Amino acid sequence: MTSLLLALALVAALGSFAAAQGTPKYGGIWKDALASNPPQLDPVFATDTTSAEVDYQIFETLLEYAPDGSLAPLLAESYEISNGGQTVTFKLRKGVRFHATTEGGTPTANGGREVTAQDWVWTFNYITDPEVNSPRAYFIDMVKGYAEYQSGEADHLAGVKALDDYTLQFELSYPFAPFPQVIAYNTFTVLPREDVEKWGKDDFNFHPVGTGAFKFEEWRQDDVVRLSKNENYWMKDENGNQLPYMDGIEFRVIPGGGATEWTEYQLGNIYAVNKVDDPYFPQVTQGVKTDLGNGFVRYDGPNGVFLQRPQPGTYYYGFNTEIVTDKRVRQALNYAINREAMIKLVINGRAAPAKGVLPPAIPGYNPELKGYNYDPNKAKELLAQAGYGPSNPLNLTLQYNTHPAHQRIAEALQAQLKQIGVNLTLREVEWGTHLDTTERGEVGFFRMGWVADYLDADNFLYVLLNSDNIGPEGNYSRFNNPTFDTLTKAARLSTDQAERIRLYREAEKIAVEEAPWLFIYYYTDDNLIKPFVRNYELPAFGQYSNKFRNVWLDL
Repeated sequence: MTSLLLALALVAALGSFAAAQGTPKYGGIWKDALASNPPQLDPVFATDTTSAEVDYQIFETLLEYAPDGSLAPLLAESYEISNGGQTVTFKLRKGVRFHATTEGGTPTANGGREVTAQDWVWTFNYITDPEVNSPRAYFIDMVKGYAEYQSGEADHLAGVKALDDYTLQFELSYPFAPFPQVIAYNTFTVLPREDVEKWGKDDFNFHPVGTGAFKFEEWRQDDVVRLSKNENYWMKDENGNQLPYMDGIEFRVIPGGGATEWTEYQLGNIYAVNKVDDPYFPQVTQGVKTDLGNGFVRYDGPNGVFLQRPQPGTYYYGFNTEIVTDKRVRQALNYAINREAMIKLVINGRAAPAKGVLPPAIPGYNPELKGYNYDPNKAKELLAQAGYGPSNPLNLTLQYNTHPAHQRIAEALQAQLKQIGVNLTLREVEWGTHLDTTERGEVGFFRMGWVADYLDADNFLYVLLNSDNIGPEGNYSRFNNPTFDTLTKAARLSTDQAERIRLYREAEKIAVEEAPWLFIYYYTDDNLIKPFVRNYELPAFGQYSNKFRNVWLDL
């Protein structure tokens, strides 16, 4: 039996700056901004980072990613992998309770009872129930009995069992190396059956109940989401003090961020700015710079503390390949853009040009991959082969979601494509509409970005481009290539990491050649916070994945 007991101590996930920042103070409300109204607060249906930012405060998973990107224990204290990689057994933490009250002190249906392995069994059956239709259920399609449950041949998920109250076991149909990482994804949180059944799958979204450090209080659509302190939270800091420190969280919806968010920060109405808009970037990089390693930097200046680090994600424009069917057109547009100039002039050099699908932080990233260089003559040649030219110009519409940065990049692309005779019309819509229409395949050319759910090439190449996942599951480009599908499925089955990387690299070459995406850049994430904020860290996955359980305000 191979043991993979988690060696990382829980205190390592509680903030590396804690000792240097004084004795924590209790009280205060964290005030933050969301760039759009969250599409979903029910983690079973949430697929976006805006929803996840709120969900991370309310709900909890078996494992989590620590701020440095390593896997850490959360509601499971440890796990073991056995049976050639096909059995994964979790030892659960005792004393974890669901929220006892919510929404102004209203008692929850579960009454604040303790979480047991039976709750996890029910939750995983609920998530994978075909009638529930969770868009991320397929992330665990390797669990034994998944296919039979989905098809109606079985009435439960056979591969999830409670061995006792504090031991949860998964049996897999085949060894799947990143299974522990997948389990840390924010869909797979434990849910109280009583509350889910009380509200039903549609209304639980508006009355969420979990085990997290903060409880749901109020959601005024397009305005604000408010959370309050979970007084029965299980976690303590390294000195035995009860968490969380703060009394609550207020997420204000500030559509598009930009100048409005900056102004609200300057007025003190919010305590952080996520992805500081480019006009203000020179201001936040003033002050004392500290290199924290691996591209992670910190600036202490007059506007507060500015943190910046590479993020495992890719910013791209997707082609719906059922609408933009000629790959020569898709290739031409990839040759037509000057990524380096766009990044330098439009976003202050805050990114790395994308050569393909996988960002550098993902195992399997290929530094030798040949992407698309800037070659407008090659672009014109390919367009001519596809039947487009001065007398018959290509007309396209690009849809993007509201944000000043998205608008500036779109306008830069529009100008560059004009140079090769392509007429690009821009359409701006709010995030929920953008995601919905893109998932349904109604948009021919669209802005999108993907930040890793788990640090494995599977999460990009299989999830985003395998034909099994066309639509809401992640393949918004509706890309369908049998050879690519075969390679990405074979990589899922292999237990040899070197072989998996080889297969993924072959698959990525196909994706680059077929160009279902206009590859733009690899993400860098940043956050500006007020100088009185303590124990705050910018996680490797990005600001949206931060958990505020150990943040305190030195006011």
